[in-house]
Formats: sequence, structure tokens, C-alpha cells
Amino acid sequence: MRTIKKLTAILAISGFLFISCDKTKKEKVEDKMEEVEDSMEDIGDDISDEFQKMQVKLENGTYVNYNSNTNGDLSFDDWEGFNSANEELRAIEDSNPNTFTTRIGDLSGTIANLGNNIPTWLKTDEVMDDIQNIQKEYKKLSDERNESEDKIEQNIEDLMEKFDDLREELNEIIEKYKSE
Repeated sequence: MRTIKKLTAILAISGFLFISCDKTKKEKVEDKMEEVEDSMEDIGDDISDEFQKMQVKLENGTYVNYNSNTNGDLSFDDWEGFNSANEELRAIEDSNPNTFTTRIGDLSGTIANLGNNIPTWLKTDEVMDDIQNIQKEYKKLSDERNESEDKIEQNIEDLMEKFDDLREELNEIIEKYKSE
């Protein structure tokens, strides 16, 4: 999403430059704009390959959109808290242990509100239990973020396991709706 915003800004700036330049510069800007458009198409193809837009029909007949990527990660149109937490936890998982403390603090609000803005179609007892377990593990991680690197890594691993449980439960709910 950030890439698309950046490319949109580049395209807007290119358009402005195109309008305000003389003919020779306009030709150069046109060439640049073609390059930007080509790269935007490539990025768009990459994004659509990475995430597939899916839809499930709920019991009341309404349809709900969600996204799934090749890794099985989910993203919901109506649950930004989950999307943010999921993205941040993946970033923590892939990051350097020296940046853990900063990233852990960044998660505070997202984890605390995870259960507050959950869509009703996903709000089951199991999901709510998983969210409580995530919040407990996050609190433990947050309380012990000044401990040894090994302890922090273990706490992060425990938090990731709890979040994986939530992902698994959400996938089960989606499968239930798909099979109906």
C-alpha cells in the first residue's frame, strides 16, 4: 500500500513537471512517465500475485471481503487492528534483535485494541480467547523487554505462537463459511 502511495505521488509530481516544462523537457518527462507507468504495472502485478482478494457469504446473506497471500497471511477489509498487528509481528519476526525493543513498544495500542474492533462475523469464543492469550503474551513481553536477548527472543516466539493460533482459528472460520 505504501508503494502504491509513493508511486502515485511520483506520478503526480511527474504530471506537474510535464505541464510546467518546455518541449524538450516534456519529452524527457514523458519518457520518465512511461517508465513510472511500466514500473507501476509491474508492482501492481506483484501485489495482485501476492494478495488475492477473496469473499465469503455470511449466514445473513451479506458478503465480506478479505485478502490472502501465498504465505497464508490474512488481511481483512473491516479489521485494521488485525492487519496492523499481523504486519508488525511479521516485521519483528524478520528483524534484527537490536530493534525488538522499539518495535515491541510500537505494538502496544494495536494489541490492546485487537479485540475491540473485531468484525462480528469473526467474533467467536475461540477467537476472543486467542486475542486474550496474545494480549497476555504481549504484556509479558513488554514487561520483560529489558531482560536478556535470549529471554526477549523466547517471549517473542511465544507471542508469535499465540498469534499463529489466532491466524489458524480465523482460517477455520473462513473455511466454515466457504463450505456452507
